[in-house]
Amino acid sequence: MLRTTLAVAALLVAAAPVVAQETDWTEVRARRQADGVASLTIDVEYFAGELRVAAADAGLLYDTHLKYDAARMQPERKWSVDGDAARLVIGFEGIGDDGDIDFDLDMDEEDHGFLNLGLSPDVPTDLRMKVGAALSVVDLGGLPLTGLVYKTGASDTEITFGSVNPASMETLELAVGVAEFTATGLGNAQFDELEFTGGLGDVRLDFTGEWSADASATIEMGLGSLTLVVPPDLGVRINKKGFLASLDAPGFTKVDGAWQSPGWESASHRLDIHLRAALGSIEVRQAR
Repeated sequence: MLRTTLAVAALLVAAAPVVAQETDWTEVRARRQADGVASLTIDVEYFAGELRVAAADAGLLYDTHLKYDAARMQPERKWSVDGDAARLVIGFEGIGDDGDIDFDLDMDEEDHGFLNLGLSPDVPTDLRMKVGAALSVVDLGGLPLTGLVYKTGASDTEITFGSVNPASMETLELAVGVAEFTATGLGNAQFDELEFTGGLGDVRLDFTGEWSADASATIEMGLGSLTLVVPPDLGVRINKKGFLASLDAPGFTKVDGAWQSPGWESASHRLDIHLRAALGSIEVRQAR
């Protein structure tokens, strides 16, 4: 799947054939102590390569390690502070006549660009990411996130909440275009509202974790397969629209036009899902 996805991604990000050219691989690292910062907003735009996000070492506000082709792009980093609130912006500018960035993607090659982003395990952070054609591994377990926006056009993405978010999020927003996408441990994310938009691809949303409150989710799928994994002790109700998308939800019963899990009435916490799908398959699985 990875080779297929990245092949499609190459077509999306390159408007014309890429002319072979020499590379100038450059590595830079930047980190900052968390002293005096009470909250952080991070905006990241990353176009192609390998992206990894995880916890930084204790005491650090952020830790970035970047490898890029200096012959084709130039990284941009902006830092600002307003009182005890800070903001970090990471982006890239193409080098050429029009400033656009063209990529010849082949992740099988040993040498490719990457961005490793470490986030503070202590400072509440609002994370916003726009990702192009990339292989993304985003491990957010235990990080104090007050907001998360992850948007990608064409990528293979794994987002994991391996432990509980010590903060809470009003909205968790995920949007994918042509992608293979997996989000695991969403019950640990501590969101009030999940907004997911998917275009074409295979999507798996795993809602296991330590639920502490009720939540709702709005899920829109274009063409592809969607798998929802739900814990047995979570009350789940699915309101589905879309006649051409099949729904397979063993154990669920239809009540007042919606599909309810067996423990909906007695569950300590509930997830209300509003699902709209154009064409494809939808499978609901009970986590073991």
